[in-house]
Amino acid sequence: MPNPKNSPSRIPFIDYEPAEIKETTGTNWRIVFRCRIPGTNKMKRFRHRVKKMASARDRLRYAKRICVEINKKLERGWSPFAEESSYKEYRLLFSALDKFLANFQEMERRGDLRAPSLKAYTSHIKMLKQYLANQDKENMLCVEFTKPFVSKYLEHVYYDKKRSPRTVNNYLAFCRYLATLMVDREYLPINTITKIQPLTEGKKIREIIDDETRVKIFNELLATNPRFLVCCLTVYYCFIRRTELTKLQVKHVQLAQAVINVPATISKNKKDDIVTVPKSLIPYLVDHIKGANQNDYLFSNRHLMPGETAVQPKYISDQWAKLRRKLGFKETYQFYSLKDTGITKLFMMGIPTIKIRDQARHYDITITEKYTPRNFNRDDTIFSAGLDF
Repeated sequence: MPNPKNSPSRIPFIDYEPAEIKETTGTNWRIVFRCRIPGTNKMKRFRHRVKKMASARDRLRYAKRICVEINKKLERGWSPFAEESSYKEYRLLFSALDKFLANFQEMERRGDLRAPSLKAYTSHIKMLKQYLANQDKENMLCVEFTKPFVSKYLEHVYYDKKRSPRTVNNYLAFCRYLATLMVDREYLPINTITKIQPLTEGKKIREIIDDETRVKIFNELLATNPRFLVCCLTVYYCFIRRTELTKLQVKHVQLAQAVINVPATISKNKKDDIVTVPKSLIPYLVDHIKGANQNDYLFSNRHLMPGETAVQPKYISDQWAKLRRKLGFKETYQFYSLKDTGITKLFMMGIPTIKIRDQARHYDITITEKYTPRNFNRDDTIFSAGLDF
Protein backbone atom coordinates (compact mmCIF):
# COMPACT_ATOMS: atom_id res chain seq x y z
CA MET A 1 0.00 0.00 0.00
CA PRO A 2 1.51 3.37 -0.97
CA ASN A 3 2.35 5.91 1.67
CA PRO A 4 -0.25 8.70 1.50
CA LYS A 5 2.34 11.27 2.60
CA ASN A 6 4.49 10.52 -0.46
CA SER A 7 1.57 10.49 -2.93
CA PRO A 8 0.62 13.55 -5.03
CA SER A 9 -2.66 15.23 -4.16
CA ARG A 10 -5.63 14.75 -6.44
CA ILE A 11 -8.08 17.27 -7.88
CA PRO A 12 -11.68 16.80 -6.73
CA PHE A 13 -14.21 16.03 -9.49
CA ILE A 14 -11.38 15.61 -12.04
CA ASP A 15 -9.31 12.81 -10.51
CA TYR A 16 -12.07 11.61 -8.22
CA GLU A 17 -15.63 12.23 -7.07
CA PRO A 18 -15.86 12.35 -3.23
CA ALA A 19 -17.39 9.49 -1.31
CA GLU A 20 -21.06 9.89 -0.42
CA ILE A 21 -23.76 7.77 1.12
CA LYS A 22 -25.81 6.91 -1.95
CA GLU A 23 -27.76 3.82 -1.04
CA THR A 24 -29.64 3.59 2.26
CA THR A 25 -32.70 1.59 1.21
CA GLY A 26 -33.26 -1.86 2.64
CA THR A 27 -30.56 -3.55 4.67
CA ASN A 28 -27.64 -3.05 2.26
CA TRP A 29 -26.29 0.47 2.60
CA ARG A 30 -23.56 1.59 0.22
CA ILE A 31 -20.98 4.36 0.12
CA VAL A 32 -20.11 5.35 -3.44
CA PHE A 33 -17.16 7.26 -4.91
CA ARG A 34 -15.49 7.44 -8.30
CA CYS A 35 -11.83 7.52 -9.32
CA ARG A 36 -10.19 8.20 -12.64
CA ILE A 37 -8.75 5.05 -14.16
CA PRO A 38 -4.97 5.58 -14.38
CA GLY A 39 -3.86 6.51 -17.91
CA THR A 40 -7.38 7.30 -19.11
CA ASN A 41 -10.05 9.96 -18.77
CA LYS A 42 -12.64 7.45 -17.63
CA MET A 43 -13.97 7.23 -14.11
CA LYS A 44 -14.69 4.01 -12.29
CA ARG A 45 -17.36 3.69 -9.61
CA PHE A 46 -16.47 2.09 -6.28
CA ARG A 47 -18.95 0.93 -3.68
CA HIS A 48 -18.30 0.17 -0.02
CA ARG A 49 -20.86 -1.71 2.04
CA VAL A 50 -21.80 -0.19 5.42
CA LYS A 51 -21.83 -2.71 8.26
CA LYS A 52 -25.24 -3.50 9.74
CA MET A 53 -25.99 -2.04 13.16
CA ALA A 54 -28.95 -2.25 15.52
CA SER A 55 -29.46 1.52 15.40
CA ALA A 56 -29.98 3.29 12.05
CA ARG A 57 -28.67 6.48 13.64
CA ASP A 58 -25.40 4.83 14.66
CA ARG A 59 -25.10 3.24 11.25
CA LEU A 60 -25.51 6.63 9.56
CA ARG A 61 -22.85 8.20 11.81
CA TYR A 62 -20.55 5.28 11.06
CA ALA A 63 -21.12 5.68 7.30
CA LYS A 64 -20.39 9.42 7.44
CA ARG A 65 -17.11 8.78 9.22
CA ILE A 66 -16.09 6.30 6.53
CA CYS A 67 -16.85 8.92 3.89
CA VAL A 68 -14.66 11.46 5.68
CA GLU A 69 -11.74 9.04 5.92
CA ILE A 70 -12.04 7.91 2.29
CA ASN A 71 -12.12 11.52 1.11
CA LYS A 72 -9.06 12.40 3.20
CA LYS A 73 -7.16 9.62 1.49
CA LEU A 74 -8.43 10.56 -1.96
CA GLU A 75 -7.33 14.16 -1.37
CA ARG A 76 -3.84 13.00 -0.37
CA GLY A 77 -3.52 11.05 -3.62
CA TRP A 78 -4.62 7.56 -2.63
CA SER A 79 -5.79 5.39 -5.50
CA PRO A 80 -7.96 2.30 -4.93
CA PHE A 81 -6.56 0.81 -8.16
CA ALA A 82 -3.20 0.24 -6.44
CA GLU A 83 -4.74 -2.04 -3.85
CA GLU A 84 -6.44 -5.36 -3.60
CA SER A 85 -7.65 -4.87 -0.03
CA SER A 86 -11.28 -5.15 1.02
CA TYR A 87 -11.19 -1.88 2.99
CA LYS A 88 -10.47 -3.53 6.33
CA GLU A 89 -9.12 -0.21 7.58
CA TYR A 90 -12.67 1.15 7.61
CA ARG A 91 -13.92 -1.52 9.96
CA LEU A 92 -14.59 -0.83 13.62
CA LEU A 93 -11.53 -0.96 15.86
CA PHE A 94 -13.70 -2.62 18.51
CA SER A 95 -14.39 -5.57 16.19
CA ALA A 96 -10.76 -5.79 15.10
CA LEU A 97 -9.64 -5.97 18.74
CA ASP A 98 -12.03 -8.87 19.35
CA LYS A 99 -10.65 -10.65 16.30
CA PHE A 100 -7.05 -10.19 17.41
CA LEU A 101 -7.91 -11.43 20.90
CA ALA A 102 -9.47 -14.57 19.41
CA ASN A 103 -6.28 -15.08 17.38
CA PHE A 104 -4.14 -14.71 20.50
CA GLN A 105 -6.28 -17.28 22.31
CA GLU A 106 -5.89 -19.73 19.44
CA MET A 107 -2.11 -19.18 19.39
CA GLU A 108 -1.94 -19.93 23.12
CA ARG A 109 -4.04 -23.08 22.62
CA ARG A 110 -1.60 -24.29 19.96
CA GLY A 111 1.42 -23.52 22.10
CA ASP A 112 2.63 -20.62 19.94
CA LEU A 113 1.99 -18.05 22.69
CA ARG A 114 2.85 -18.25 26.38
CA ALA A 115 -0.02 -18.07 28.87
CA PRO A 116 1.46 -14.96 30.60
CA SER A 117 1.65 -13.22 27.22
CA LEU A 118 -1.99 -14.05 26.49
CA LYS A 119 -2.94 -12.71 29.92
CA ALA A 120 -1.06 -9.45 29.23
CA TYR A 121 -2.56 -9.03 25.74
CA THR A 122 -6.05 -9.73 27.09
CA SER A 123 -5.58 -7.09 29.77
CA HIS A 124 -4.30 -4.50 27.26
CA ILE A 125 -7.21 -5.11 24.88
CA LYS A 126 -9.68 -4.86 27.76
CA MET A 127 -8.18 -1.54 28.88
CA LEU A 128 -8.15 -0.12 25.35
CA LYS A 129 -11.79 -1.09 24.76
CA GLN A 130 -12.73 0.43 28.10
CA TYR A 131 -11.03 3.68 27.10
CA LEU A 132 -12.88 3.69 23.76
CA ALA A 133 -16.19 3.19 25.56
CA ASN A 134 -15.49 5.93 28.12
CA GLN A 135 -14.53 8.36 25.34
CA ASP A 136 -17.66 7.48 23.33
CA LYS A 137 -15.49 6.06 20.57
CA GLU A 138 -17.08 2.63 20.14
CA ASN A 139 -17.50 3.46 16.43
CA MET A 140 -13.85 4.41 15.94
CA LEU A 141 -12.37 3.04 12.73
CA CYS A 142 -9.17 1.03 12.46
CA VAL A 143 -7.69 3.72 10.20
CA GLU A 144 -7.96 6.16 13.11
CA PHE A 145 -5.57 4.11 15.25
CA THR A 146 -2.81 6.67 14.74
CA LYS A 147 -0.13 8.51 16.66
CA PRO A 148 -2.47 11.31 17.91
CA PHE A 149 -5.01 8.81 19.27
CA VAL A 150 -2.43 6.59 20.98
CA SER A 151 -0.65 9.64 22.42
CA LYS A 152 -3.89 10.75 24.08
CA TYR A 153 -4.51 7.22 25.31
CA LEU A 154 -1.05 7.08 26.92
CA GLU A 155 -1.58 10.50 28.49
CA HIS A 156 -4.79 9.13 30.01
CA VAL A 157 -2.87 6.17 31.43
CA TYR A 158 -0.10 8.39 32.83
CA TYR A 159 -2.02 11.40 34.14
CA ASP A 160 -5.55 10.17 34.81
CA LYS A 161 -4.77 6.65 35.98
CA LYS A 162 -1.45 7.79 37.53
CA ARG A 163 0.57 4.85 36.24
CA SER A 164 4.37 4.76 36.37
CA PRO A 165 6.53 5.51 33.31
CA ARG A 166 7.42 1.83 33.11
CA THR A 167 3.74 0.86 32.97
CA VAL A 168 3.03 3.52 30.34
CA ASN A 169 5.90 2.18 28.25
CA ASN A 170 4.38 -1.29 28.50
CA TYR A 171 1.13 0.13 27.11
CA LEU A 172 3.10 1.80 24.33
CA ALA A 173 4.88 -1.45 23.49
CA PHE A 174 1.55 -3.23 23.12
CA CYS A 175 0.13 -0.43 20.93
CA ARG A 176 3.18 -0.67 18.69
CA TYR A 177 2.76 -4.43 18.42
CA LEU A 178 -0.95 -4.05 17.72
CA ALA A 179 -0.29 -1.46 14.99
CA THR A 180 2.26 -3.78 13.38
CA LEU A 181 -0.31 -6.59 13.29
CA MET A 182 -2.93 -4.22 11.87
CA VAL A 183 -0.61 -3.15 9.05
CA ASP A 184 0.27 -6.78 8.27
CA ARG A 185 -3.43 -7.66 8.05
CA GLU A 186 -4.38 -4.48 6.14
CA TYR A 187 -6.35 -2.88 8.96
CA LEU A 188 -3.95 0.09 8.82
CA PRO A 189 -2.19 1.68 5.82
CA ILE A 190 0.91 2.70 7.81
CA ASN A 191 2.19 2.38 11.35
CA THR A 192 2.69 5.81 12.92
CA ILE A 193 2.83 4.51 16.51
CA THR A 194 6.57 3.83 16.18
CA LYS A 195 7.14 7.60 16.21
CA ILE A 196 5.96 7.88 19.82
CA GLN A 197 8.91 8.02 22.18
CA PRO A 198 8.80 6.05 25.46
CA LEU A 199 8.93 7.85 28.78
CA THR A 200 12.16 8.00 30.73
CA GLU A 201 12.04 5.37 33.45
CA GLY A 202 13.52 5.57 36.89
CA LYS A 203 16.08 3.16 38.23
CA LYS A 204 15.16 -0.45 38.79
CA ILE A 205 13.41 -0.75 42.12
CA ARG A 206 14.85 -4.17 42.95
CA GLU A 207 17.83 -4.32 45.27
CA ILE A 208 20.45 -6.90 46.06
CA ILE A 209 19.50 -8.59 49.35
CA ASP A 210 22.13 -7.99 52.01
CA ASP A 211 23.76 -10.89 53.88
CA GLU A 212 22.00 -10.26 57.19
CA THR A 213 18.54 -10.26 55.59
CA ARG A 214 19.31 -13.41 53.63
CA VAL A 215 20.23 -15.19 56.85
CA LYS A 216 16.96 -14.06 58.46
CA ILE A 217 14.98 -15.27 55.42
CA PHE A 218 16.75 -18.63 55.45
CA ASN A 219 16.22 -19.25 59.16
CA GLU A 220 12.58 -18.16 59.08
CA LEU A 221 11.64 -20.34 56.11
CA LEU A 222 13.64 -23.32 57.37
CA ALA A 223 11.59 -23.24 60.57
CA THR A 224 8.15 -22.31 59.20
CA ASN A 225 7.92 -22.93 55.44
CA PRO A 226 10.65 -25.29 54.13
CA ARG A 227 8.83 -25.84 50.80
CA PHE A 228 8.96 -22.13 50.04
CA LEU A 229 12.60 -22.13 51.12
CA VAL A 230 13.37 -24.67 48.37
CA CYS A 231 11.51 -22.44 45.90
CA CYS A 232 13.57 -19.41 46.94
CA LEU A 233 16.85 -21.31 46.89
CA THR A 234 16.12 -22.58 43.37
CA VAL A 235 15.72 -19.00 42.19
CA TYR A 236 18.83 -17.84 44.05
CA TYR A 237 21.11 -20.65 42.82
CA CYS A 238 19.63 -21.52 39.41
CA PHE A 239 18.10 -18.16 38.32
CA ILE A 240 14.89 -19.85 37.19
CA ARG A 241 12.03 -17.42 36.62
CA ARG A 242 8.89 -17.53 38.71
CA THR A 243 6.53 -18.62 35.91
CA GLU A 244 9.01 -21.29 34.79
CA LEU A 245 9.17 -22.59 38.37
CA THR A 246 5.42 -23.20 38.36
CA LYS A 247 5.70 -25.37 35.23
CA LEU A 248 8.76 -27.44 36.14
CA GLN A 249 8.12 -31.12 36.79
CA VAL A 250 10.05 -33.53 38.98
CA LYS A 251 11.38 -35.31 35.88
CA HIS A 252 13.16 -32.11 34.85
CA VAL A 253 15.35 -32.28 37.96
CA GLN A 254 18.26 -34.65 37.33
CA LEU A 255 20.25 -34.60 40.51
CA ALA A 256 22.63 -37.38 39.43
CA GLN A 257 23.92 -34.99 36.77
CA ALA A 258 23.33 -31.93 39.02
CA VAL A 259 21.23 -30.17 36.37
CA ILE A 260 17.68 -28.95 35.82
CA ASN A 261 16.29 -29.18 32.30
CA VAL A 262 14.17 -26.18 31.34
CA PRO A 263 12.29 -27.32 28.20
CA ALA A 264 11.30 -24.92 25.44
CA THR A 265 7.63 -25.45 26.27
CA ILE A 266 8.03 -23.58 29.56
CA SER A 267 11.13 -21.47 28.95
CA LYS A 268 10.64 -17.73 28.46
CA ASN A 269 12.97 -17.71 25.45
CA LYS A 270 11.30 -20.81 23.92
CA LYS A 271 14.57 -22.74 23.94
CA ASP A 272 15.62 -25.98 25.61
CA ASP A 273 18.13 -25.07 28.31
CA ILE A 274 20.05 -26.70 31.14
CA VAL A 275 21.05 -24.99 34.37
CA THR A 276 23.52 -26.31 36.88
CA VAL A 277 22.38 -27.24 40.38
CA PRO A 278 25.12 -26.10 42.81
CA LYS A 279 26.05 -28.69 45.42
CA SER A 280 24.68 -26.42 48.18
CA LEU A 281 21.17 -26.80 46.73
CA ILE A 282 21.20 -30.56 46.06
CA PRO A 283 20.31 -31.73 49.63
CA TYR A 284 17.25 -29.48 49.70
CA LEU A 285 16.01 -30.72 46.33
CA VAL A 286 16.63 -34.36 47.32
CA ASP A 287 14.46 -33.92 50.40
CA HIS A 288 11.85 -31.92 48.46
CA ILE A 289 11.18 -34.51 45.71
CA LYS A 290 11.51 -37.60 47.92
CA GLY A 291 8.61 -39.98 47.09
CA ALA A 292 7.23 -37.76 44.30
CA ASN A 293 6.12 -39.05 40.88
CA GLN A 294 8.19 -38.04 37.89
CA ASN A 295 5.23 -36.28 36.27
CA ASP A 296 4.39 -34.30 39.40
CA TYR A 297 4.92 -30.55 39.25
CA LEU A 298 7.96 -29.57 41.28
CA PHE A 299 5.86 -26.96 43.11
CA SER A 300 2.15 -27.69 43.26
CA ASN A 301 -0.92 -26.02 44.70
CA ARG A 302 -0.50 -28.27 47.76
CA HIS A 303 1.54 -25.65 49.64
CA LEU A 304 4.40 -25.97 47.11
CA MET A 305 4.85 -29.72 47.65
CA PRO A 306 5.30 -31.81 44.47
CA GLY A 307 1.86 -32.63 43.11
CA GLU A 308 -0.49 -33.05 40.15
CA THR A 309 -1.67 -29.43 39.88
CA ALA A 310 0.81 -26.63 39.28
CA VAL A 311 0.92 -23.73 41.71
CA GLN A 312 -0.11 -20.31 40.37
CA PRO A 313 2.66 -17.67 40.12
CA LYS A 314 0.61 -15.31 42.30
CA TYR A 315 0.80 -17.75 45.21
CA ILE A 316 4.60 -17.46 45.20
CA SER A 317 4.40 -13.66 45.18
CA ASP A 318 1.88 -13.76 48.02
CA GLN A 319 4.19 -15.96 50.10
CA TRP A 320 7.02 -13.49 49.57
CA ALA A 321 4.80 -10.56 50.60
CA LYS A 322 3.76 -12.46 53.72
CA LEU A 323 7.41 -13.12 54.54
CA ARG A 324 8.28 -9.44 54.06
CA ARG A 325 5.56 -8.34 56.47
CA LYS A 326 6.72 -10.83 59.07
CA LEU A 327 10.43 -9.99 58.90
CA GLY A 328 9.99 -6.32 58.05
CA PHE A 329 12.57 -6.14 55.27
CA LYS A 330 12.48 -3.46 52.54
CA GLU A 331 9.94 -3.51 49.71
CA THR A 332 12.81 -3.15 47.25
CA TYR A 333 13.79 -6.68 48.29
CA GLN A 334 11.46 -8.38 45.83
CA PHE A 335 11.16 -12.06 44.96
CA TYR A 336 13.21 -11.54 41.81
CA SER A 337 15.88 -9.93 43.99
CA LEU A 338 16.88 -13.50 44.84
CA LYS A 339 17.92 -14.02 41.23
CA ASP A 340 19.66 -10.63 41.04
CA THR A 341 21.52 -11.36 44.27
CA GLY A 342 22.65 -14.81 43.12
CA ILE A 343 24.01 -13.44 39.85
CA THR A 344 25.81 -10.58 41.59
CA LYS A 345 27.35 -12.92 44.16
CA LEU A 346 28.82 -15.06 41.36
CA PHE A 347 30.46 -11.96 39.90
CA MET A 348 31.92 -11.13 43.30
CA MET A 349 33.33 -14.67 43.50
CA GLY A 350 35.20 -14.13 40.23
CA ILE A 351 33.11 -16.54 38.10
CA PRO A 352 33.62 -15.79 34.37
CA THR A 353 30.85 -13.71 32.80
CA ILE A 354 30.22 -16.27 30.05
CA LYS A 355 29.43 -18.96 32.63
CA ILE A 356 27.08 -16.66 34.52
CA ARG A 357 25.36 -15.79 31.24
CA ASP A 358 24.74 -19.46 30.48
CA GLN A 359 23.43 -20.17 33.99
CA ALA A 360 21.10 -17.15 33.80
CA ARG A 361 20.12 -18.07 30.20
CA HIS A 362 20.60 -14.54 28.95
CA TYR A 363 20.51 -14.25 25.16
CA ASP A 364 23.10 -11.44 25.21
CA ILE A 365 26.11 -11.12 27.48
CA THR A 366 25.45 -7.38 27.84
CA ILE A 367 22.36 -8.28 29.89
CA THR A 368 24.51 -10.33 32.23
CA GLU A 369 27.05 -7.53 32.55
CA LYS A 370 24.35 -5.23 33.94
CA TYR A 371 24.59 -7.25 37.16
CA THR A 372 28.30 -6.52 37.54
CA PRO A 373 28.73 -4.92 40.99
CA ARG A 374 30.31 -1.47 41.09
CA ASN A 375 33.53 -1.12 43.06
CA PHE A 376 33.55 2.02 45.22
CA ASN A 377 36.85 1.17 46.91
CA ARG A 378 40.39 0.79 45.69
CA ASP A 379 40.83 -2.06 43.23
CA ASP A 380 43.91 -3.93 44.47
CA THR A 381 44.47 -5.63 41.11
CA ILE A 382 44.73 -2.32 39.27
CA PHE A 383 46.67 -0.77 42.17
CA SER A 384 49.36 -3.46 41.93
CA ALA A 385 49.34 -3.86 38.13
CA GLY A 386 52.63 -1.94 37.69
CA LEU A 387 51.30 0.07 34.76
CA ASP A 388 53.95 2.50 33.53
CA PHE A 389 53.86 5.43 31.10
